[in-house]
Amino acid sequence: MRPLLRLGWSFPLARALAPRRPLTVLYHGVPADDPSSLSGRVFEQHVLFLRRHFHFVGVDEAAPKRQPLHEQQILLTFDDGYRNNAEVAAPILRKYGIPAVFFVSSRHAAPGKFLWFSYLKALERFFPWAGFSFRNTVFDMSPEKRRQSVQSLSQTLLNLLPHPAAMYKAIEDELPPVDEFVSARDVNDSYAGMTAEQVAELAADPLFSIGAHTVDHPFLTRCEPAEAAQQIERNRLWLEATSGQRCDSIAYPAGDYSAALLDVCRHAGFSRGYAVASRIDPTSDLERPRIGIYDHSTDVLGFKVRWGLSMRKAGIPVG
Repeated sequence: MRPLLRLGWSFPLARALAPRRPLTVLYHGVPADDPSSLSGRVFEQHVLFLRRHFHFVGVDEAAPKRQPLHEQQILLTFDDGYRNNAEVAAPILRKYGIPAVFFVSSRHAAPGKFLWFSYLKALERFFPWAGFSFRNTVFDMSPEKRRQSVQSLSQTLLNLLPHPAAMYKAIEDELPPVDEFVSARDVNDSYAGMTAEQVAELAADPLFSIGAHTVDHPFLTRCEPAEAAQQIERNRLWLEATSGQRCDSIAYPAGDYSAALLDVCRHAGFSRGYAVASRIDPTSDLERPRIGIYDHSTDVLGFKVRWGLSMRKAGIPVG
């Protein structure tokens, strides 16, 4: 399979036949040591591969359409605002002079606060005991049942109303606290958010820019309309106060948004919005599509960068 992927992105006419508009690539956390994620070592391999075969651009540098034989243009983006973006990914990007946009949820900038899915990932990876009880349900954390139990807990939490306040209250008041089963080192490497100081430092670097990603990373369409608007506005105001710069771009958590939320973003002054797949108007600057990168393989990376948008337009699932 991998030789076919390599041929698929590298054959002689691939560059000429590939989409000619810039591609936005999406990463998330880049921990130093977590073998289950795209670690710093793997990410640096990705950067070197992309630099060799494609052309990195900043958020304001992309040409509307490249010439057929010119290299494809790539904008790097990072969602969520993990601390490892500042401590692992950013030094690698600086080393090679690669621009990027960091979309930051502000909740986990506070010590001891975690995004809801970060809590669940930590629970699945590190919880050391046989199980726990939550609201009269026992969740079996034996190796063979662990993933299923965490998925079931995730659905239970996401169904609590109002979203996301009830979910976070349950995590903080009723479920095992992270510091009981995860070391400070692992928290810092994989689950903690950037500090305010780190956000300001990235924003001050001419290579980088900071974008909004809501306060709590909810599913925005599950929120009451006023709550969804507050999630966006409070996050924008915090980022602007922290960075001292205007925040005019947003990435929708989990690619979840609606026409009404696009109006909220437009009225809030955002000029660029980043989705996963465009849902409403593919030509809108508030619905820029992105290709998510989750696999370690550079052949998978090359194939997705070369053909991901074409596959999506053809109805073929792609991250």
